[in-house]
Amino acid sequence: MRHRVTAAEAPRHIIANGKGRATLFLNESTGATAASLTLLELQPGGEVPEHTHESSAEILYIEDGAADMTVSGQTLRVSKGDAVYIPAGAKHSARVVSPGAPFRAVQVYAGPGPEQRFTQGPRENAPHGR
Repeated sequence: MRHRVTAAEAPRHIIANGKGRATLFLNESTGATAASLTLLELQPGGEVPEHTHESSAEILYIEDGAADMTVSGQTLRVSKGDAVYIPAGAKHSARVVSPGAPFRAVQVYAGPGPEQRFTQGPRENAPHGR
């Protein structure tokens, strides 16, 4: 189990059709079996299509920017300093609305696993030590 993962070590993948990146800090591969932590960054116009996580709750803390999120049919404008809770099984999506500024959010899954979908995108940084 790893208790610390640096930004240089964390795999960073391109997501959202090239309009974003996901940096995977903590998850099952680092020994975090109860939760995962990812830094999401999306450029203006970036979108996350509607999806669900059947067995994982999702928590977001918005560090910068703004987005329109839809959670269980309710549209919310979220921005810097907001926290969002998405229960397991809830349909949700997001679209960045902050002009000229990226959207940055810390994402936690209680019940890790959904963050692995980000690894389908190309890796932006080399594995640590290479």
